[in-house]
Amino acid sequence: MQRIPLNLPNIITLFRFALVPVSTILIYFDMMIPALIAYIVACGTDLLDGYIARKQQLVTQAGILLDPLADKLMSVFAVIAFSVTDVLPLFVLVVILLKEILMVCGGIYLYFKDIVAPANTFGKIAAFVFNTSIAFTFLHKLVNPWHVYFICFALVFMLASLGQYAYFNMYKKLKEKKKADKTTV
Repeated sequence: MQRIPLNLPNIITLFRFALVPVSTILIYFDMMIPALIAYIVACGTDLLDGYIARKQQLVTQAGILLDPLADKLMSVFAVIAFSVTDVLPLFVLVVILLKEILMVCGGIYLYFKDIVAPANTFGKIAAFVFNTSIAFTFLHKLVNPWHVYFICFALVFMLASLGQYAYFNMYKKLKEKKKADKTTV
């Protein structure tokens, strides 16, 4: 905790971490409306902390790393809970876990190389579609259009793949720039 500056955006991000088990437990006990409210609060505070951080110039390296991690934990644990309760098929969980593990490992790798990769457009669109897909899943008893779920999740995977490709290209450019900077010094 001593590496995390406790400014307002980072406190909001830490609050989002606390909402992960709340939402997960509520899903598990089939309390979908309270779980959806916790999920929406988490999504809303995600927008809020980023806005405050940029507006008040409180962006920190820890916040850049923790913010997407909180998002990923919330979405992954929601999908785990939906899979455990047989709302979503297991293959959706497996694919999402693989995608998220690769993204987190890549982010950690870049972080320790002192490279911070900001979110790109594909990643933001994929996150929005993914969060919307999960939000629809909370309402599975009221609305049961499974084809919509699968179209949304397929779109998420496609956009996430494009985002990964963009991140890989950005990493290559940053690595080449660092190498060029070292040779000019």
